[in-house]
Amino acid sequence: MVKRRLQLIALLCCFLIGLSACSRKWVVLGAAAAAAGAGAYYYVKGDLKRNYEAPMDKTWDATVKALEALKFNVESKQHDALTGVINGKLADGKSFSVNLKRLNESSTEVGVRIGTFGDRERAEAIHDKILSNL
Repeated sequence: MVKRRLQLIALLCCFLIGLSACSRKWVVLGAAAAAAGAGAYYYVKGDLKRNYEAPMDKTWDATVKALEALKFNVESKQHDALTGVINGKLADGKSFSVNLKRLNESSTEVGVRIGTFGDRERAEAIHDKILSNL
């Protein structure tokens, strides 16, 4: 009887630990989705990302214009109907990359990374310029 009760308690503890781990994961994903839906920035592993309510081709053009207006040295750029990548260097020698991903016909995700670990302030400046070009 005691053995069975201990097994039940152990099983219940494992279930609760697993449930709490899952719920944290879903809360984080839910928060990211809510932020993305609201047009806010979200920071993922050094990339400052934002979803724009604009088609891929329009967002691509706005991004290229933003980098030109900020006088960033673009070393390479390529895109297709679903993705796009722009790489280059800043005046201080730090590298940057801008990655675009089509989410659906009318929205595009843009991720900006400055340097190895990211520079939120400069990345926000790029996003602000993209938004003003849309």
